[in-house]
Amino acid sequence: MKLTVRFMDGSVEVFDTDALTTESALGRTNALTDLRVTLDEGLWVEASWYRLAQGADDGRMPLAQRSAGCRLHVLSDEEVGQVRSVELDGGLQWLRVGPDLCEMPLFHEMADLAYDGDGPSGCTAGKAVWLHDLLRRRLFGGLKPSEAHVRACEALGMTEASFEYLSGLSASVYSDETIE
Repeated sequence: MKLTVRFMDGSVEVFDTDALTTESALGRTNALTDLRVTLDEGLWVEASWYRLAQGADDGRMPLAQRSAGCRLHVLSDEEVGQVRSVELDGGLQWLRVGPDLCEMPLFHEMADLAYDGDGPSGCTAGKAVWLHDLLRRRLFGGLKPSEAHVRACEALGMTEASFEYLSGLSASVYSDETIE
């Protein structure tokens, strides 16, 4: 797996886990390496592995047990604050929208499920506002408005601050005022 981090200053850092998926990853006989990437007080990669087992005596297929490997602290919390985007194997995982990193696969999954192509905009800001309003009304309409807002933002993979940024951007793009 390649983890590509793009920073606000234009620099790029690439982390490559291919060395962990050789037949002797983590110094043991390995059938599979399980990599989990998380944002929690920094950017982490957790590597677990599945030990090749000897054949079972009763002729059944042997079970490769999962073993915890190691936890790699890729970026500190301070460094994450300077991140513009994070890609996993070329796919956008997190993107800075306003002040925070947003989980883009979650946003795109929700857009694929619910966005009406005849909606007001094809841009991310317009889609986010349209989807937020739809989710707030249809899925979370029974909640207090403030709770419905929070839940709609979470469903889109973003913080309230990121949504407010996109909402303001969308309003300025689609305002009736002309730019002079």
